[in-house]
Amino acid sequence: MQVQLQATEESFSSVARQLSKWVDQMLTPEYRRYSPGEAWAPAVNLYEDDDAFHVVVDLAGMDPTAVGLKVEAGRLLISGERPTPRPGKTKRLACTHLMEIDHGPFLRSIEVPATVDMEVINAKYRAGLLWITLPKKPAP
Repeated sequence: MQVQLQATEESFSSVARQLSKWVDQMLTPEYRRYSPGEAWAPAVNLYEDDDAFHVVVDLAGMDPTAVGLKVEAGRLLISGERPTPRPGKTKRLACTHLMEIDHGPFLRSIEVPATVDMEVINAKYRAGLLWITLPKKPAP
């Protein structure tokens, strides 16, 4: 009887260790960031020079025609949907071991300063980065 009890305690200990490992994995930043079905926000840098504000948005893997840009209520809205990156030709994708690349629908909202000339905004996509130029209005 005591041997069976010891085996049960060992089994419980093994399950407890595995559960602890799963909890630790779920608490990593990578796991918390992955939220299928929820919109994500691409990384943005904002620069300013004498003539304009320059926004650069990290949109690697995007088709530039699938990116929406609009100015609404003093905000620049950048939206779209990045497809899930998949390996090339494989018979079958069995499992995912790590997923850090955000995908799915995204939305990024940036406040536009009142000094921006909203009629002359320009955007270019190159090397996975969307560059948006927000020219300043001429000084009165």
